[in-house]
Amino acid sequence: MFSGKFRICSVFGIPVYLDLSLIILLVMFVSGSRFFMGLACALALAVSITLHELGHALTARAFGYQTRDITLSLLGGCASLVGMPHKAWQEFLTAIAGPAVSFALSFAGIAGLWAFSAEGGFAAALQEVLSEVLGTFGIAVEWGSGLYVSVKMKQIAGMLGYFAIMNMMLGFFNLLPGFPMDGGRIFRSALRIFTTRVKATYAAMVVGRVFAVLLALWGVHAIFQGAWGWIKLLIAWMIWREGWREYMMAVQEDRWGSPWEFSARVSPPPYSNAREEEVEVRRR
Repeated sequence: MFSGKFRICSVFGIPVYLDLSLIILLVMFVSGSRFFMGLACALALAVSITLHELGHALTARAFGYQTRDITLSLLGGCASLVGMPHKAWQEFLTAIAGPAVSFALSFAGIAGLWAFSAEGGFAAALQEVLSEVLGTFGIAVEWGSGLYVSVKMKQIAGMLGYFAIMNMMLGFFNLLPGFPMDGGRIFRSALRIFTTRVKATYAAMVVGRVFAVLLALWGVHAIFQGAWGWIKLLIAWMIWREGWREYMMAVQEDRWGSPWEFSARVSPPPYSNAREEEVEVRRR
């Protein structure tokens, strides 16, 4: 998002970078009075995004496509793949791998919440998390929750609940059809059963732009309600911009054929800087 990014580690040979924008968000997490809880939540957020992106990267690697790096930013994560899988089923699996990891992490958090609760089963813990997640999408669901946590376990349960909610939100949001988000890529892979890659990309871009407009309107509404709607506006802008970039990439690929490599991105909204305005194309 900003031009500055810092390498923090390497996982499975893939460099992981932290964008300055996410550093600002992490500082906001730990700037409150509950420093250690904020720090734990900030670390959980960074780890969750990284594992989500690794889901994409390692699945693509299984199909022979390498990942240049993973960048974590304010608006999400980006696994920069050197070439996207061209077979529809490979693209589908690569796109869905990230949300699958997020949902797996969420269910691990729910299991932990259940384990540390004084009363209530796994279903009660799941209902508690689902009600919070659906509430962020404006869907109010009332369940008779039977989940109770002792005072001694309150902080641990709170952390596990946050971890479960955050990862479930990450999984659901990435499945929305805002191409080139994961859901948009899944949609394109389905369209490729019936049409060419270029036409499927164009259709996915159009649907993604409709979603971007709706998301922007939601963001404006949230701003007037005093919430963090500006993040939704930034996400909408990135979807609008990156969808066109992906379409141009598909057009160039169709025009020049297979002896070319392309810098592709998965998971929204991607890290970006001034040098990435143009599609990177190079000869093998």
